[in-house]
Amino acid sequence: MMDVRLEEIKERFKAMNELSSFKKLAPTELFFGDLDYLIQQAEKVQAWHDAYRKEVEHGNKLVKENKRYKEALEFYADDINNSLGANFPKAVSKVGADNGKKARQALKGES
Repeated sequence: MMDVRLEEIKERFKAMNELSSFKKLAPTELFFGDLDYLIQQAEKVQAWHDAYRKEVEHGNKLVKENKRYKEALEFYADDINNSLGANFPKAVSKVGADNGKKARQALKGES
């Protein structure tokens, strides 16, 4: 996403560069070359900033996804959720009763 002010500067520079009267006032062609270089550098910085922002957004999604997976794994790894209890031989553990539901939800992006 291009910065609005940078776009305005580029338009003014383009208009100045096309005016023969301004070219007479400018000290040398180096002036225009310098301005053009600075505009190019600003465009690169803007592109890097946009790419960085996308990477941060992607990283945030991965952090949330990893949290879901961790919570699902903790559920299945918890000894209490896996135990049937000595007094209930026909009982089903929480993990058995869950039948993988928590894992499927984590994979779908649900909590």
